[in-house]
Amino acid sequence: MNQQYPDDVSRLLAQARALLQEDDYGQLDAAALCFEVLANFPELKDAAELVLEAFSDPWLIRDNRKAIGRHVDEWDDRAWQQRRRLALSFRYTSRWEWEAPDGSVCLDLDEMIPDDVRDMLEEGRGQLLQDYLLGQLRGSEMAWSIFLEAVKRTAEPDRTLLWIGNLYADQGYFAEAVDVLEMLLAQFPEAENGRRLWAEVRWWCDYQDRIPWIPPRTQPNGRRYRQMMAQVDPAFAADPEDNAPFEHTPPNMDKLPDDFVLPSPVQEGLIARVEEALAGLPDDVSWKTAVDWSYLDKLENGDIDATQFPEWAQYLLLEIDDPRQELFLKQYLLSYLANPPLFEDDEDEDTSI
Repeated sequence: MNQQYPDDVSRLLAQARALLQEDDYGQLDAAALCFEVLANFPELKDAAELVLEAFSDPWLIRDNRKAIGRHVDEWDDRAWQQRRRLALSFRYTSRWEWEAPDGSVCLDLDEMIPDDVRDMLEEGRGQLLQDYLLGQLRGSEMAWSIFLEAVKRTAEPDRTLLWIGNLYADQGYFAEAVDVLEMLLAQFPEAENGRRLWAEVRWWCDYQDRIPWIPPRTQPNGRRYRQMMAQVDPAFAADPEDNAPFEHTPPNMDKLPDDFVLPSPVQEGLIARVEEALAGLPDDVSWKTAVDWSYLDKLENGDIDATQFPEWAQYLLLEIDDPRQELFLKQYLLSYLANPPLFEDDEDEDTSI
């Protein structure tokens, strides 16, 4: 590598590896150094794999599982909830900052919205949130068309594209973020802010199925969610159709140009054929991660054998009389025990919860 790449590349990667050897939390700083390298040398696989190594730290895995679990249950395998996990993970780990023209760091990214298309961008963001928060695909369809139109109409396409690219990344739409940021770099190749963000988002797009604290996708999506909800919610089990997706709220046309035409919806027949094709694919288990995600299959199938728990866990279960509370505790224990070990075999691990 010393012959193929500048000395700075070796220095940055060596610095990143050193951070991973320290006792303090250096994983995210190490990943940020790798993204600096990938911004200029996107083909350098050593840097990309080093990010994955940084993200495979057992403590980082536990922290992120706990943080994301406050928003989304790990057994909720609906596609839009998987995207939310990725979005939250990106926010928790990213060290990218938007530098203003004067060199200062912009803490409120809304300040960077160009005024001439502010209403359009905010309306597009509202549409995107309908998919991000509610799984309403029509919202993301609308958002894309609104954003592209805003880029055509603004006097500041560089800022507009960077804002849109960052928004897509922040919401977990990494493929869309890559597309937008590549539009930016094609028009403004000197946009260092955009190039650094592009490197990070491109990594997430390529590695999103290998993030160790995110459960694998299932086919068809939402299968496990429906099974688990039927177990924990009698009303859902009685009539799952009551849990139909939220209706789409159209954009406020007063916030859009008079000559803007709403895009036609994607044909339902086409969506059905795509979903049918995806349903025939196996669950995404091609990558081995540090977390033992097989516990999710046990939850879904109701195959929970308490005798396989450690002795301390079995004693906890003996104190529970309510069957529902016992089920929830078993679910928690399975999730907790699925984590990778924090210590070597010759060290004592604190197993208190």
